Amino acid sequence: MELVTTKELSVLWGISARRIAVLCEENRIKGALKKGKTWLIPKNVDKPYDERHKRITGTIEDYKKIESRYNVIYPDSPNATYTSLLNYSDDLNKPFQRWYRYKEGYSVELVEQLINEYCCKKKGVILDPFSGSGSTLLAAKEMGYSSVGFEVNPFSFFLAQCKLDTYDKELIDQFKKSYESILENAEKCEIEYKLPKLSISEKVFEKNIERYYMTICYLIDAEKSIDIKVKKLLKLGWLACLEPLSNYRKAGNGLKIKKYARPRILTIEDAKIMLLEQYQNIYIDLLKNKDFENINLINDSCMNMNKYLKNNSVDGIIFSPPYANCFDYTEIYKLELWFGGFVHEYADLKKLRCKSLHSHLNGNLNPEVESRSEFLSILVDKLSEKKLWDKKIPKMLKLYYDDMFNVIDQCYEALNINGFCSIVVGNSAYGGIVFPADLILAQYAESIGFKVDKIEIDRYIITSSQQYEITKDAGKYLRESVICLVKNK
Repeated sequence: MELVTTKELSVLWGISARRIAVLCEENRIKGALKKGKTWLIPKNVDKPYDERHKRITGTIEDYKKIESRYNVIYPDSPNATYTSLLNYSDDLNKPFQRWYRYKEGYSVELVEQLINEYCCKKKGVILDPFSGSGSTLLAAKEMGYSSVGFEVNPFSFFLAQCKLDTYDKELIDQFKKSYESILENAEKCEIEYKLPKLSISEKVFEKNIERYYMTICYLIDAEKSIDIKVKKLLKLGWLACLEPLSNYRKAGNGLKIKKYARPRILTIEDAKIMLLEQYQNIYIDLLKNKDFENINLINDSCMNMNKYLKNNSVDGIIFSPPYANCFDYTEIYKLELWFGGFVHEYADLKKLRCKSLHSHLNGNLNPEVESRSEFLSILVDKLSEKKLWDKKIPKMLKLYYDDMFNVIDQCYEALNINGFCSIVVGNSAYGGIVFPADLILAQYAESIGFKVDKIEIDRYIITSSQQYEITKDAGKYLRESVICLVKNK
């Protein structure tokens, strides 16, 4: 009789190795033997029937059946505790958070509430696989926890690194003297500068603002005697003023030209005042002198977490992945990426897109993956029959959820027993079919051994009028939620 491991059997059965291990622990696989930490299973054994997927056809009734398995809390429930805590915009005027108006994120208060509710230790390690601007790591550290974060976008990594670095009085004083000197000398300088190779570079600013703005950058780069941390803060303050001074604004999945009822006239004095205010805000916050040691921020994809983290080494995980809404964050943040020098050629941009989660259509959609969710497969098959604005959307969704399943697998391995994992997700809709990420991910997490403690719905997602008409019967499933998982074994 030939015996195989859970990993080898997962290829044959099309489910995760972790799910097979759970089935072995539940004595549902005949002839399975455990040698040390490894399960050995007869290769030709029958695959156990999964009652959870009984008669799934992708109808609204199926959504209801799956949802009925879990403790789902709606916003109008008296038990709702996270409502409005996803709103990151309220944080943008707070110390450190106001250093850059980051488009995505959730509030520090949400992180604090999740840690207080689920972390059974007063000290420990909190992980954020998609750290973005560093809100989770910031909140965890303020509560006395060590933290680990992964961020693949080099600009977002740079932003979080600046916010979470430690600065002594000498560095703070050096920062103040440097920005005052640079702003004072910028108007007097006559320099030659090169714009980045971004196709719209010459349209980004009015010419007077462009020359002044690029002169500031030149003077920052020319500062040879200052500490690298100070130089990064100067660059961050400069980048924080990029969009406000430009002719573009972030909108949806990219940039749009700003439109005004009356022509906007920006002067060099306006730009100087804006930069000065931004630098002063950073300086004031630095004087609070927070100690952000014991934070490990890694500029890599969370798909590689297992290269950095030991099993059972983390006490809590809080994150919000990019939603499966076709938004490409390298497009949304392309001004910062190009002007900040994080990408220099379009080939650099392509590499970055291919390293990111498959939540958009601009990455590598060629890989073939085995389905690990019957519910998802049925929804994707139904979607494939629809006329869509891009025929690659079904493939993107398959790859997106496979990525997310891999992240959840690695989170499970990294967590200590009784550790928690909270995921902020948004559901999406294509061709009139709602893809309930909260239910799909909860179902998968449960299959590999997580306990789904609750799914709390924070708010509903507003769709286009066309999508609204064809999804109105499933409207309650277009929402943002917090999935709360616990590792019990």
